Amino acid sequence: MKAKNIWLLVLLVMTAISCKYDDGELWDKVNSLDDRVTSIEETLENLNEQTSSLQTLINGIANRVYISSVTSTNNGYTIEFSDGTAATITNGADGADGVNGADGADAPVISIQKDTDGKYYWIQVIDGVVSWLVDDAGNKLPVSGKDAITPKLEVNANGFWIVSYDNGLTFTEILDEAGNPVKAVGKDGEDGADGADGSDGAPGANGDSFFSSVKIENGYLVLVLAATGEEISMPFDNNAAIGMPDSKAGATPTLQGESNLTIPQPAFYVDENNEDILNMSLTGIQIPGTDEWMELFGTGHASQNIWVEVDGKPKAISVINSETVQAKSRGAVSRTASFVSQAKADVVFLVDNSGSMSQEADLVAQEILDWSSILSQTMDVQFGCVGNAEAGNICGALNITDVNTLHAYLSANGSGTSRTKHFGENMTNVPADMADIKAKAQAYGPRGSGECGGIMLHFADENFTFRPGANRIYVHFTDEPNQPNGNGGWSVESVNTNSSYYNWGATKGTIHTVFSDLNNYRPDTYEWIQLEDEDPRLFATYTGGTTIDTNASFTDVSLEDLPVTGAISNSYIVKMNFTRDMLTGKHTVKIVIKSTDGKYQAEIIFKDVEFVTSAS
Repeated sequence: MKAKNIWLLVLLVMTAISCKYDDGELWDKVNSLDDRVTSIEETLENLNEQTSSLQTLINGIANRVYISSVTSTNNGYTIEFSDGTAATITNGADGADGVNGADGADAPVISIQKDTDGKYYWIQVIDGVVSWLVDDAGNKLPVSGKDAITPKLEVNANGFWIVSYDNGLTFTEILDEAGNPVKAVGKDGEDGADGADGSDGAPGANGDSFFSSVKIENGYLVLVLAATGEEISMPFDNNAAIGMPDSKAGATPTLQGESNLTIPQPAFYVDENNEDILNMSLTGIQIPGTDEWMELFGTGHASQNIWVEVDGKPKAISVINSETVQAKSRGAVSRTASFVSQAKADVVFLVDNSGSMSQEADLVAQEILDWSSILSQTMDVQFGCVGNAEAGNICGALNITDVNTLHAYLSANGSGTSRTKHFGENMTNVPADMADIKAKAQAYGPRGSGECGGIMLHFADENFTFRPGANRIYVHFTDEPNQPNGNGGWSVESVNTNSSYYNWGATKGTIHTVFSDLNNYRPDTYEWIQLEDEDPRLFATYTGGTTIDTNASFTDVSLEDLPVTGAISNSYIVKMNFTRDMLTGKHTVKIVIKSTDGKYQAEIIFKDVEFVTSAS
C-alpha cells in the first residue's frame, strides 16, 4: 500500500474518534495531506531521475566523452554525449537564469563531492550538514567506476526518507547528525487553545535539482552543484582532442570491386602529450605497380582517402604523413613533419643461419649494419635479431635494443652465419645481462625440424621487450621454405586470419620477406606443402608486408632499396579522439582506404584489439 493511502487511513481513523468532528475541516486536512504527499511523490521521481543523470555526467567525465548536444526542456536540459548516452537535468524554478528553488528545510539533499583521491562520491546534506553516504562497512560510495552505486530515494510508511544502495532491493532510513530519521513532510499545526485547528505546516519547496546553475561558456557546459557550490564542466564536441568531433566523421564508404592495396597491421598507443588522443601508427602503403607511396588524408579534407571505425562507430581522424611521402607527392613539405611525426618502429631481423645461407650470410649481416645506421638517423627505431639453424632451434637472439648494440652483436663473432649465431647452440662469450634471453633461446624450438621462420617469429613475439606503441616490423631472410615440422603454431598459417592455426593477433606486427633462392623454389613449379614446406612469402602476404625475390648470392641487393624501407620511412600516424570507455574490453577496428577517383582501395578489419595507456 502506498504511503499516501496509509496516511489517509490513519487520518480518517483519528478524525472518527475526535470529539470535534467537522466534515469540512476533515476534507481540508485530507486534501492538504494529499497535496503534500503527491508533491513528495513527484519530488521522489525527479530526485531519482536526477541521481541517475548525475551519475551519467560523472561517468562521462571519467570516460572523457564529449557533449554532442544540449536541448532545452520545460524545466531543464537533455544532454547527449559522444558515446551515445544521455542525461536529463532539472534547472530549478528560475530556469531562465539557472537559479533553482531552495530545498525544503527537512528534505535531505543527495549530491556528490570530489574526495582527495580525485574521484566523486555520494554525499547527503541535511540542514546544511554534509556527510558521506557510506555502506554497512563505512566505505564511501563511488559515483563512477566498476564499484559505482546509484542511490535510490523513497519515503516509508511513517513519512521518513529512506535510501537504497542495491537498486531498490533493500532500504535504510536516512539519519541526521544526531542519528534521528529525517521527516519527508511538514507537520500539521497543533490545535489552538480555543479548540480551533491550527493551519497545516507548509511543505518546503521541492529540492528537485542538484544544480544551482547551468550555463554554457567557452565551449563547455558548466554546472554548479547546489549542495556544495562545486563546478562541473564538460567540453562540447567542437573541443574534441584532435580538434574535431566524431560526429564530423561521416559515413564510411563501401568498396566497389576487389581490393588492390595492402593495409599493414597497425600499432595503437595513447599520445604522450595528450592522453585524450589515440594514435594509430601505420607503415607506408605502396601504390600498386609503382615505387610511390600513398599520402593519406583524414576527416574534413577534400581528398579524404582513409576512414576508421571502432566498434562500428566512425571516428574523426587526422593524419600525419611522413616527410618522404609529402616530398614525393608535392615536391615540398606543406605540413609539419619531423622526427616525432614518424611512426615508432621496432625492427626484428629473422635470419636463416643454415648452411645453404653461407653465400648470403655476410652480405645480409653487412646490409643490416648499413641499413640500420641510415634508418636510425631519421627514424625512432630500435632493433632485435633472431637466428635459426637446420635443427629448427633458435641459435641467436638479441632483444630490442639500440643500433650500437645491434652492431656490436653482429660484428662480434667472425663471419658467415656465425655472425647471428651467438646464443642457443653456440653459447660462447654471452654477456651476463643477456643470460635471460640465452636461457629462453636454449629452451625454444622443436630440435629436429628444418629451417623455420615461424619459430623465430614467435620466439621474438613471446620473449622480446617491444616498446609500447611501436610498429612491430619483422624482416625475414631465407633461402628455404618455412618448415614447421607439422606444428601449426609455427606455420605461415599462424598469421593467416582465415586459418584455424591463426594465433598472431591484430597488432603484433607486419612481416617482410627477402627470399634468395628462386632457382630451387620457383613459385610456378615448386609444390609447396602446408605445415611441411611452405612458401615463406606468405608471412608477408598475410600480414600486409612486402616481398622481394633475389638471387642466391644476394648480390646487387641493398636493404635501402627494398620495399620494407619505404614502408617504414613512409609511415603514418592517424590520430583520433580517445575516451576512457575504449580502455575496457576488446574492440573491432575497421580501416578503409579509398582514393578519391576510386582507383585504389582496400578494407581490413582487426578484431580483439586492446587499447592500453603507458600507465595501464
